[in-house]
Amino acid sequence: MRFTVVEEGSEEPTDLRSHALLITDRWNDQGFVTMFHLVVYDEGGVRRDIGEVKIGKFGMTARSSTPVPQSFDNLDDTFFSLGQDDSYYTNLGSLRIEFREQVLSALRDMAFDARIFAHAKDEPVTQQSLLRFVKIAAVEEQFRRIAQGGERVTAFQVGYKSPAPADGGGEPVVLTFAVIPESLPPTNIHVLIGRNSVGKSFLLNRLTRCIGDSEASEEQVGRIIEYGRGGRDTFTNLVSVTFSAFDDFPLLNDGDIGIARYAYVGLKSPTSNRTPKIKTPNRLLGDFTESVEACLTGTRAQRWAKALRTLQYAGSGFITDEWLEDFLTTQNADSRRRKARRLFVGLSSGHKVVLLTLTRLVEHVTERTLVVIDEPESHLHPPLLAAFIRALSDLLAERNGLAIVATHSPVVLQEVPASCVWKLNRYGNQLVAERPVIETFGENVGILTHEVFGLEVTDSGYHRYLKRLVRDNLSYEEILGRFDGQLGGEAKGIVMALISVRDTQGGLGPATEERY
Repeated sequence: MRFTVVEEGSEEPTDLRSHALLITDRWNDQGFVTMFHLVVYDEGGVRRDIGEVKIGKFGMTARSSTPVPQSFDNLDDTFFSLGQDDSYYTNLGSLRIEFREQVLSALRDMAFDARIFAHAKDEPVTQQSLLRFVKIAAVEEQFRRIAQGGERVTAFQVGYKSPAPADGGGEPVVLTFAVIPESLPPTNIHVLIGRNSVGKSFLLNRLTRCIGDSEASEEQVGRIIEYGRGGRDTFTNLVSVTFSAFDDFPLLNDGDIGIARYAYVGLKSPTSNRTPKIKTPNRLLGDFTESVEACLTGTRAQRWAKALRTLQYAGSGFITDEWLEDFLTTQNADSRRRKARRLFVGLSSGHKVVLLTLTRLVEHVTERTLVVIDEPESHLHPPLLAAFIRALSDLLAERNGLAIVATHSPVVLQEVPASCVWKLNRYGNQLVAERPVIETFGENVGILTHEVFGLEVTDSGYHRYLKRLVRDNLSYEEILGRFDGQLGGEAKGIVMALISVRDTQGGLGPATEERY
């Protein structure tokens, strides 16, 4: 196997066999230029596009490029490399075993050879460039598994046992979450749903702290139940998402679990005295532009584009295909940053929430990432909420991650199967979790609302006000505005259900009038 370095933009050699090309890329990682695009011509002369790989060298300092020889059979032991996505190793897996291992050995791949990884992982070039957008756990598990001939994604299951009620008047609740790759419907999003104040956000808060807060005890936050992991952590990393300025979610510091394992998407910003401040619009804009930079290398850029296209439902007023193509073909980082900032500033608040959230998720989600999301419906109207859940499901299914969503919304519920839903009820001090008695995926939101909230037939109280406004053809946002934002989560769920019935059936109809 012969390797040749080819300058970006120059013509590739042709009629090659058992030959690999390393096409240079001027991508700059905090002063390190290490990126190459690997193309392999197999024994039959078939061209295989493998993907992005970064190559480092022991002793490299910032503001330098990796001095890879122009032509070689094997890199010497001062070099090491790492593919930048699981697709790199999957594409290599399409080659014959001997051919794949020859490529990985010649490039001294750190996922393939654990000894090289152990020796090189603390090098500045590794930390600041090769691992900039790659989680260490992904290298040690998924990348290594694929590089050695294993499956790209594998099924996994995890449980959570909540803390017992403080006064001893009830038992802990146990929730299980199973992810089955390539299942239909997908099983990567799990939902906690129930009446207002039943304890959804409380459970999600404790679950987040259970994973992320090294100082919290089992009595305070409960514990994770591992299935078939042999003592290894189930989750590679943790991402928490909430956009309420008043949420009670823990804002974990880097020292609690390590910056490589935790990412927060929301309105709060940590301070030196551990009392968080609310982020300014400029700070949120900065979060977005920094995250976009991380989503423009190789396959990650394609995932980002796919996620945004999923949000382009009819009448969304979001991003056009023309803008997206122009953005992705822009090579200059400063130009990309300016375009991203202009886009973000011009969006509605709901679209800003979705764009920032999906961009951060594309940046951070890998195999066995846990994403926790608290009440996404609080900032998203029903069509945008449904599109966001679909985009999230696609991303998690491809990456083999898991999201747990606490919500009041039947719009979220109809995007997941009943096997991925925990319906929460409280009887005195005892919290009870059970599966819905009906299938939820694709079910009518009115039926789902009745199933979840157990609404009694009534035409009094707040039901009457809500139905009257829905009959007047007001939108979800207009109804919230009429109440000056003073609607509880249960009422919001009813409004969503009524609007969905009205818009799909041309009115509420007698059956809906009776149910609500």
